Amino acid sequence: MKIILEKKLDFRQFQNLIILTFITLMVLFGMLNSLAYKSYYILELILFFLIIIFIAILSLKKGLIIYNEKLYAAVFLFGFVLRKNLIETSNFQELSLLSGKLSTNYAYSNNIKDFHHWEPDLNLSETSFTIFMVDEEKINTKKILLLTKAEKAKLAIDFISKNTNLKY
Repeated sequence: MKIILEKKLDFRQFQNLIILTFITLMVLFGMLNSLAYKSYYILELILFFLIIIFIAILSLKKGLIIYNEKLYAAVFLFGFVLRKNLIETSNFQELSLLSGKLSTNYAYSNNIKDFHHWEPDLNLSETSFTIFMVDEEKINTKKILLLTKAEKAKLAIDFISKNTNLKY
């Protein structure tokens, strides 16, 4: 059983990768339509494969999978499992949902003070929902998954509760 929840990349990563894919695609089209670059087949092939890789990265999704009655956090590409990490649930009894703000700052000149004056504020803040496992004493916790949509977090909690011994 599997449940695919949401995209793997955050908004800025997704936006930057779309721009990079578009630029790479325009360079490839320019090279294919230019008479001077007809002999650069290897470079055109490299650009083509880069575009395929960028599109694949844009299509990555995160979710959960039950395999051999064990819970895994998984990364999916077009519905196929690319990577899965075992989540050991035997020491935990409950699920907990923590909501907060996920804030990422993509400032590139952290150590160069002269560039701080002209660099734009690239901070992106969005609501996040983190699903945790909690033991009986509520001392030990372990993160399962971080999601950005409340309805996807509810789907994940229902999936985990139905397929494991953890209760919400």
